[in-house]
Amino acid sequence: MITLEIVLLAVAAVSVIICTGLIISHIRQKKKISALTSSINDFIEKGILTQFSVSDNHFANLQNSVADLENIIRLEKSNTLIETKKNTEFISDISHQLKTPLAGLRLYCEMDYSDNPTEYTKKELQLIERMENLIQRLLRLEKIKSDSYVMDFKVWEVRDIVREMMSEFYHLFPDKKYSIVGSSELRCDKSWLSEAIGNVVKNASEHTPAEGIVTVKIENSHHSTIIEINDNGGGMDEKDIPNLFTRFFSTGNPAPGSAGIGLAITKAIVEKHHGIINAENKNDGLSVIMCFPHIDGYITI
Repeated sequence: MITLEIVLLAVAAVSVIICTGLIISHIRQKKKISALTSSINDFIEKGILTQFSVSDNHFANLQNSVADLENIIRLEKSNTLIETKKNTEFISDISHQLKTPLAGLRLYCEMDYSDNPTEYTKKELQLIERMENLIQRLLRLEKIKSDSYVMDFKVWEVRDIVREMMSEFYHLFPDKKYSIVGSSELRCDKSWLSEAIGNVVKNASEHTPAEGIVTVKIENSHHSTIIEINDNGGGMDEKDIPNLFTRFFSTGNPAPGSAGIGLAITKAIVEKHHGIINAENKNDGLSVIMCFPHIDGYITI
């Protein structure tokens, strides 16, 4: 005869078996999730693809979906790089084709100016110089985007980079006031980062009134360095802000000789440092914010 105690023991034994099975299943699932997370991190940091699973379960389907997504990302990145290089080669070819006639045109204009210096011949030389500068900067922009330049990444103090860069603007814009607030160390290419910040500071200096103020604010956090350039030039039309970093874009009051390439170069440099750049009207001027993640030297993206 089955007693109540035997029934309770049987129920307890079954419960223990079920709980043990659930615990083992949970541990296995946790290990699989941890392995998949590590695989995703390996793809982000080192480009190693996640392996396809031959199992037939929901987790295997998830793993295979991750692997498919990684392959799509790698393919899209490769196609984008190929198209960018084609575009760079095209612009390079056009640039070389233009350099020869421009050189000849400059020679004839210089001869005319030497024989008969007038305001017209002087203006012609200025326009030729502007055209040559535009071609050079456009080619430079495309080369940055296609990885034609090798960046020399080292850890630098951003404040020192900004201070050295700003020393040039004291002479170019003697009526402006410049200040630097904060500091942070960042793994970057010193020369390229200096150019990126310098293009924004130059743009701010050109669009501020006499006695205008340009401030570079540097913030350091555990995961990123934020560089914010503020001015008191009154800001810009909200509808124009999304196009600020587009090549050839100019506002309603462009600076004399501006080609609309400088801020596009800045955006390309920031992106090569795995950062993002944004702009907004703030207080009584325009604020340009660059955010750079802190990435160890062994990580490649």
